[in-house]
Amino acid sequence: MRSATFLLVTAMAPAIGVAQDVSRDAYFGEISLSAGFDDDPRIIEMVAGGSVNLIESTQFDCNGFVSEAPDYQIDYSTGNTTFELSFFAVSEVDTILLINTPDGKWHCNDDYGEGFGLAAGITFEQPLAGIYDIWVGVYDQSDAFSKTELYITELGRLLNEALAEDIPSSDISPNGTPQIAGSGTAFAVTTEGHLVSNYHVVAECSSLSFQLPGALPIEATIISTNESSDLALLKVDSATTPAPFRDQGRIRLGDEIVVYGFPLLGELSSNGNLTSGLVSALTGLGDDLSTFQISAQIQPGNSGGPVFDRFGTVVGVVVSTANQDYFAQQSGNIPQNVNFAITSDITQSFLRSNNIRYEVSASPEPLSTADIAEQAQAMTGALLCYR
Repeated sequence: MRSATFLLVTAMAPAIGVAQDVSRDAYFGEISLSAGFDDDPRIIEMVAGGSVNLIESTQFDCNGFVSEAPDYQIDYSTGNTTFELSFFAVSEVDTILLINTPDGKWHCNDDYGEGFGLAAGITFEQPLAGIYDIWVGVYDQSDAFSKTELYITELGRLLNEALAEDIPSSDISPNGTPQIAGSGTAFAVTTEGHLVSNYHVVAECSSLSFQLPGALPIEATIISTNESSDLALLKVDSATTPAPFRDQGRIRLGDEIVVYGFPLLGELSSNGNLTSGLVSALTGLGDDLSTFQISAQIQPGNSGGPVFDRFGTVVGVVVSTANQDYFAQQSGNIPQNVNFAITSDITQSFLRSNNIRYEVSASPEPLSTADIAEQAQAMTGALLCYR
């Protein structure tokens, strides 16, 4: 841990306005975080306040009482991302936040804004990499040592709205409801923000958010669904990179395919998961012609994700995996890598019925798996369902 070195005017100094150097470890610990970190928001329980009176210094633009040493410290790595980085102090008492950023500048807030109650907060739209020293203080010295939660988050607008609604620190959703019901995958099919996913992913959601790797989550709305084909058409208010559909006939038995999606969100990589395999059968369960079987591994959360051929064009939409309990009861066998996708024909027909002008492509040259992965990341994101 790096010891924080800073100048504060302390109320315990021999005379008001006399500064003293203080170099101490953070009281409540430290953590290293990289942009796009999981378990967002991070919530640290602590007590707020101390003996240092900020009003006695012209160095800070807010009033209140903080401790001599920082309460918490993070070492933040930015990478090549555009996440905002926000800090909130939430308590039953009036809190303040004081942060020293990696460039040595001080930032202070004692009132985050109308509708946010007593919470203090600071947002860095373009956060720097390095050490952030954080003090959580109180406006009234009589409230010192009150229980407080420090939020560290990249959720930006979503968490802001939740705090404004005074929602507890459970799961956060775009419209302020506190319960995440599940997640899946969606991919863009136009430049205007149209997305495709599964009906079963969105059917019971009161709201949805869509998040591309390295980007902030944005609200998604349902435009159309088809329960029988298990497809859903969504829309986000943002420009998107569309995935092209295959333009040359149906897939063949044994064709190589690549699947990209967001399985087991929060446990596996937040930047997506890539698997490859073969077309195992041209029909689904019971010779269902609307689906086909693939050997690429999928997990819960892959539903709604694209299936690419070796040319990087979409040939299907991941929909399900074989029910192991059912097969175990029926035959005593447990299937391995028996997974299914909705055919491109069915998906394109669904889009045409909704007057969506999707793209088709007949790429003359096969792509490497790495090239397909890079393409997939630009057009495929995690889809979170809230109730």
